[in-house]
Amino acid sequence: MVTLSKIKKYRSGFSIVAARLRQYWPELSVVALVIFLHLYRVAGLFYFGIDEEYQSLLGWAQVKDFHPIWIGLSAANTGFYLGPGLVYWHALLLWLSHGDPVVLAYAAALTGIVTITVFYLVGRDLFSRRVALIATALYGLSAFIVQYDRRFWNSTCVPLAAILIYWTLVKIEKHPRFLLLLAFLAGAILHIHASLFLFLPLLVFFALKTVIRHRPPILLMLASAFVFLLVYSPLLVFDFSHHFDNWKVPFHLLGQTGQTAITTTIRQHASVFVSTLSHYWIMDVANPFQQLVLTSVSVLTLLIWSTKRKNLAQRYLTVVVLLYILMFFFFPGTILDYYYLGFFPFLALVFADLLQVTPGKILAGLLAVICFNQVLTVLSWPTNQGLSAKKRFVVATSRAIAGRAFYLDTRQPYLYDGGWRYLFMVYGQRPAQSRADTMFGWIYPDEIAKQPPRLKVVITTDAHGRFRSIIAPYE
Repeated sequence: MVTLSKIKKYRSGFSIVAARLRQYWPELSVVALVIFLHLYRVAGLFYFGIDEEYQSLLGWAQVKDFHPIWIGLSAANTGFYLGPGLVYWHALLLWLSHGDPVVLAYAAALTGIVTITVFYLVGRDLFSRRVALIATALYGLSAFIVQYDRRFWNSTCVPLAAILIYWTLVKIEKHPRFLLLLAFLAGAILHIHASLFLFLPLLVFFALKTVIRHRPPILLMLASAFVFLLVYSPLLVFDFSHHFDNWKVPFHLLGQTGQTAITTTIRQHASVFVSTLSHYWIMDVANPFQQLVLTSVSVLTLLIWSTKRKNLAQRYLTVVVLLYILMFFFFPGTILDYYYLGFFPFLALVFADLLQVTPGKILAGLLAVICFNQVLTVLSWPTNQGLSAKKRFVVATSRAIAGRAFYLDTRQPYLYDGGWRYLFMVYGQRPAQSRADTMFGWIYPDEIAKQPPRLKVVITTDAHGRFRSIIAPYE
């Protein structure tokens, strides 16, 4: 029986919930937009190209015949091999989906949502709720970030790792128990992406500093060493069996630096820096002058912020930002836009730290304009090149082939139009031979026909970007 006291109790509970909702409505609004942008047309906007195919083939090979592997992909084509952690992650996801790469689309989106959630929590812990909210809106709703959060490859985990490393470096100053997390992250970045290697000197320095200054318990130091070696162990096995060739690569790259035209390298990297930084703010800006203006405003903002009186979190944020910029300008190899994925959370924190003093209504209007433009950009993206469109094309083409053995080819070089062999294997009919075999045939040698088939399927696109197939005798 409902009594008056129960009614008052329920009413009190609803009042508390309503008060909480009013208190946190800005965060809830941002979270709702972040989730929407990451899950909007997940499969339709998921990009599946040659990089995704390579990692999926490696993962599927583990599903078919699980065996320990000691290395993953080559880091930035330098010859330095990453650990196999993400290959195992691919294998687990593909095993759950029976090979369907749509699981990778959802995994990428969820990883992005988790990263943005962690980013907010770190910003709130090290700065303030206001700074965390502004930074999360600037970072989590950026169309540039959403675009890469819809790809599942090594770079997917770069922002999350960078955020956690920064948080650990700040916290370890007063709490030596974070040595355990630092050890885990030091091993983990060797499985993720070369752009995170810039943190290795910092991690080593802070580990030694913590041991010398705080003299943590011997059990904590042993546990940290064990965690690092456990995460690093696959690469350690590979290094022992290959005379530590992997660790000779960085010294070889440093030796090449003197042979490289420094001015040319800096000029090339500066060009990528300008285009990438401008696309972070406005995805479709193409005018070089407009790109330069956006980048100049960003750099000027960084300089203004650097003159502020700094607490510990701000000082370490300065170090990380400068480290990113210096390393990418003087790195002797090729730099691409996604190498900056770990940089943008820190850029958003800098802007948020400056904007926090802006009056509420002005700040809300500014963020609304920025976020509205980003949302419109994502909503305008076409889906004719996404996974769903490719799946429909593969199904229709396989139906036309009608079980006949065929050679799979692409009109464009496979490096720029890859992914098709794996998709035909999963969604349609597996080709007897394919253009992909020259790159990935070593992964599936038993699946390549010894005799060339009589049919050839060439994949191309029409003037509207729609996929088309040319089916003809194979000569």
